[in-house]
Amino acid sequence: MPKLILQFEGRVLKEFAVGPMTTIGRLPDNTVVIENPAVSGHHARIVPDGDGLVLEDLESTNGTFVNEKPVVRHTLQHGDAVLVGKHKLLFDESATVEVLPAPERNLKNLGDTVYLDTKKHRALLATLREARARSNGRPALAPAGVLRVVEGRADRAEYRLEANTSLIGSADTALVRLRGWFKPKVAVAIARDRDGYVVTRLGGTTLINSEPLSGRQALTDGDILHVSGLTLEFRSAPSPGEGAETAQPGKAVAAASRIT
Repeated sequence: MPKLILQFEGRVLKEFAVGPMTTIGRLPDNTVVIENPAVSGHHARIVPDGDGLVLEDLESTNGTFVNEKPVVRHTLQHGDAVLVGKHKLLFDESATVEVLPAPERNLKNLGDTVYLDTKKHRALLATLREARARSNGRPALAPAGVLRVVEGRADRAEYRLEANTSLIGSADTALVRLRGWFKPKVAVAIARDRDGYVVTRLGGTTLINSEPLSGRQALTDGDILHVSGLTLEFRSAPSPGEGAETAQPGKAVAAASRIT
């Protein structure tokens, strides 16, 4: 299992296994907790994408860097050095994780994230702003689609898939929260790129149009996902001038009726 080796000023603090979803930040609900004011509450996360693992910056205050280059989304490679605030995380694809003693935790004063104001980090932040501007200014992603709740318990009737990766599961950071006992923390990940959306099963049982999802599959307009008791209909963005309600009506009802 891949791991992250947390270091500070060259000293190893702890090692963390990289699971189906690994979050990095200052708050105690993260997988990798870094108690430093230069680290955002939820700073970054690592999610599967196909056969690889992708690091995503969560619009952190001080940015996320890999090998001293700013990243918004980056496919991790063995040996990558991830800089989060003043701490470094080395990505290692080794199969074993040795948990080392960590400093005593003090979570009394989490406060707001502070900007790093060193000469080196000011230069890194300048490149980060350029990278974010380029990411926001180019049409690199398909128009945002939606998941509509057909059946089951959910917080909302509809979810917009605006992020690079949207998660369905019981975890607090999932876009679509699964309710009830024994639900997988992360059931599926839905990745968005310039060509559309791809769904990957990470835990539990997921059906697409009544067929089991075993790996990853491209989503098409009107597909029905059945995820641990929740039934969702995927809708791609309508073409210009086309109403969202006009696309393939009735497919959701027909497919959902086949699910028992």
